Amino acid sequence: MIAPTPLRPGGTIGICAPAGPVVRERLQQAVRALEADGFNVELSPSAMAQHGLFSATDGVRRRELERMFSRRGVDAVFCARGGVGSSRLLPALNTQRIARSKKPLLGFSDVTALQWLLWKQEKFISFSGPLAVEWHTISARTRRQARAVLAGETANLHGDFPREPIHVLRKGRKVVGRLLPGNLTMIATLLGTPFLPSLKDAIVLVEDVNEPPHRVDRLFFHLRNAGALRSLGALLTGELGEDKDMDTVTRSVREATRGEGYPVAMNFPYGHGAERMTLPVGGLVEFDPSRMTLSLVEAVTRSAS
Repeated sequence: MIAPTPLRPGGTIGICAPAGPVVRERLQQAVRALEADGFNVELSPSAMAQHGLFSATDGVRRRELERMFSRRGVDAVFCARGGVGSSRLLPALNTQRIARSKKPLLGFSDVTALQWLLWKQEKFISFSGPLAVEWHTISARTRRQARAVLAGETANLHGDFPREPIHVLRKGRKVVGRLLPGNLTMIATLLGTPFLPSLKDAIVLVEDVNEPPHRVDRLFFHLRNAGALRSLGALLTGELGEDKDMDTVTRSVREATRGEGYPVAMNFPYGHGAERMTLPVGGLVEFDPSRMTLSLVEAVTRSAS
């Protein structure tokens, strides 16, 4: 397991766009918010560019991502946004170069593909959390918890987010396992590829947005039919659609995990909303269904010696 170096206040954040393009004005506002939080910011050449569905060609996006991890003076790399395009980079991405840098990588949604690849190939911990372009729109609590996790200053991943919305579908004992958070659609696209990490005994936490109930059901049963929901340590969900659809989505999750003995819980503060946890991809964590707690068992950052 390779733990990145903590991101401290005053550090420099490199922002690159390995997936979709951003709205220039939104990213400029987000940069100002990051600077107000005490960080310096450097942008990759294509951070505000557009090439069709993407910020740039596949080769440019891949090279700029790799170079940001090698760039002297950059302490962490934030992904500008998700959208689409990360999967196109997987076969050629130099994961060793990224892991050797030991710089924290922050992103989520479409970026799930890159983060799960880094865990599969290098056992390098990255962080599933706010995209750079969102830094001025997420809640103060979300920013505070993200900074604490990236700095290695907390073991409580749930932070001070309310626990009342979380509900357990299937009870069980406390579980310790590697946490693999990510976007449900992106996880499904990794099935059948060499880029999917082992899910055995993993605590998997999924989210998605703008997906109707019938598609959420299809995605969960695709995971079930592929065997991806067998032998998990636990299955947790964050946001998976509109509140009015939650009864249908809850039934899909319950039925997709029928016959399994691990705990299942829903409605964690993780997804595309303003309130969300920042989570280590590959971090060793404990989930306690009786207390609704998700906490680190070992540090996910390590200061340079």
